[in-house]
Amino acid sequence: MKFLFVCPEKNRLFESADFSVLENSGVIVDAAGNKTLDAKVALNEHCPFCGQKHVYLASEICCPFGTSENERNSIEVNNHGGFKENTPD
Repeated sequence: MKFLFVCPEKNRLFESADFSVLENSGVIVDAAGNKTLDAKVALNEHCPFCGQKHVYLASEICCPFGTSENERNSIEVNNHGGFKENTPD
């Protein structure tokens, strides 16, 4: 399974299946009932853009399930490391 990651140094999007889940505390639920995985995801390989091994909060990972190749290509990385889907105005 591949996930989408953002290089925090170069602000570029890439896919990788070579990662490990760390500090997995399971699913937490906030007051509004929203569920979030409380874990970290570490790359096992070096980032293809900067050569470092990054560690991300699980909430920072963009899950590709149900996302077509065209939709993945339309994802823009914002300056804060988040994702924004490019949609026509």
